[in-house]
Amino acid sequence: MILTKNNATIRIISHCLFWIGFLFFYASNKPDFISYYSFVFVYCWKILVQAVFAYGLLYFIVPRTLNKKRYVSFGFSSLCWLYFVFTFLMVLKFYYLEPKFSGFFDQWPGHKMSIKERLTSLNLIFGEFSFITYPAIIMGFISFSKKQQKLSKIEEEKKTMELKVLKNQLNPHFLFNTLNNLYALTLKKDDKAPEMISKLSEILDFVLYRCNDHFVSIEKEINLLQNYISLEKLRYDENRLEISFLHNVDNTTKITPLILLTLIENAFKHSVVNETKKAQIKINLQNQNNQILFTVENTKPQNELTKPMNSYGIGIKNIRKQLELLYPEKHLLLIEEDEQRFNVKLTLTV
Repeated sequence: MILTKNNATIRIISHCLFWIGFLFFYASNKPDFISYYSFVFVYCWKILVQAVFAYGLLYFIVPRTLNKKRYVSFGFSSLCWLYFVFTFLMVLKFYYLEPKFSGFFDQWPGHKMSIKERLTSLNLIFGEFSFITYPAIIMGFISFSKKQQKLSKIEEEKKTMELKVLKNQLNPHFLFNTLNNLYALTLKKDDKAPEMISKLSEILDFVLYRCNDHFVSIEKEINLLQNYISLEKLRYDENRLEISFLHNVDNTTKITPLILLTLIENAFKHSVVNETKKAQIKINLQNQNNQILFTVENTKPQNELTKPMNSYGIGIKNIRKQLELLYPEKHLLLIEEDEQRFNVKLTLTV
């Protein structure tokens, strides 16, 4: 409640300052033969007329017509409201301001016209219309800019929330597979289990605490990939797995975290896990000409249970969604396969 009251007070003050600014602007062009009292009094009425038109247009007509895409109604209502305010201004001048301040309006084109002539004179109508409307135009532009900023902020918050949801889906997916690997070693009381725990600890440190930003240095991502590959090497001996990881990148390059990890994880899942013979995985990472080029090639298990890589789980779906959010129109993800191999190619423009 306090916050709402404070916002309302700030809004009222800002609107008052807006109109006071117009008064100072008009006063800066005051003719020398007119007193300040007369000038301020007359222009306070004129500004009041401008404010009546502006608020009626922006807070009544626009929400009921333009915001609902009723463009014809908006145009007709705006013109009717403008002419009504113009009529009020002409009546105000003719019956009150001119008699009270004789000589003030001597240079005004409509001074010698009757009410009927004023309300039908095209030259006078167009001249007064421009005077009445230009504060409303400025207010409309300011309001539009604020709405665009608000929409951009909302869109950014929505994007951030989507990414958090995707990462929350991705991290348990990765951890589940890794813990399964560790469980398999502990069942066998394998001496590699402590080393695997150490590697897993480093990975958890990165996943939980160091990848909360949209982008991280590619050096950190490479360290993560190397730790994960080390975990998998501990699980499978040389007779089951042949893997190579080549990388040649500028360490200052930024990349969204966990994208590459998921692709490598899929390579293991679709090669060595179901392979009874020796699996091969080749990973290559490089950047050139403001592009990150990442490829993963792995052998395909020769059994009938193998499914296309695109059909597996949330991993690939999450990758595609994150790429759309963080690299709109700046990424290309290709997943190809033949009878013997899967081949994933990811290109990111940074």
